[in-house]
Formats: sequence, structure tokens, C-alpha cells
Amino acid sequence: MGLLYDLETRLEQQMPVQLQRSLQQALDDYQPLCPDCGRAMHRQHWYARTITTGYGAIRLRMPVLRCGVCHRMASGADLLGAEERHQRYSKKPAI
Repeated sequence: MGLLYDLETRLEQQMPVQLQRSLQQALDDYQPLCPDCGRAMHRQHWYARTITTGYGAIRLRMPVLRCGVCHRMASGADLLGAEERHQRYSKKPAI
């Protein structure tokens, strides 16, 4: 095969890894505010989810969030869009 095919194949193999790193970094850095009282929510613990993308399945650590003031809870799935929330996710233990 040619150079272009080799580069394209290598990119296709690296895309899920790069996408997973970027999404995980965004989840790790995200500091949501409580929708009830407006105070910062804090991560209580993590759980793992596998989501399907156009590049294949990727595994993410999703936070479970809790407001320290009003004690409202939210999950990482709340951070996803409506389409992603309705996908079927794997429920394997966190990494």
C-alpha cells in the first residue's frame, strides 16, 4: 500500500485514543454549577461508561457530582447531550 493509505490507517487507529483523551480531560476539568442554588458542585466519585462515536467505542470515567450546599446530585450523563443520554451504555466497573 502507499504512503497516503498508511497515514490514513494510522490516523484512524489514533482517533479513538485522541478523542478519549480530549473528552476525559474535558470531564476532569469541568466545574459545573448546581442548577438549584448556583453553587459549585463537587465530584463525589466516578463511574465508567463506554460510549459509541463515529470512530468507535471509547471508555470514559464519568463523575457523580454533589452540591455541598443543597446536596443535589448529578451524574456525568447529565453533562452529555440528549442523543448521547439515550444510547445504551456498558456498565463495566470503573478503571
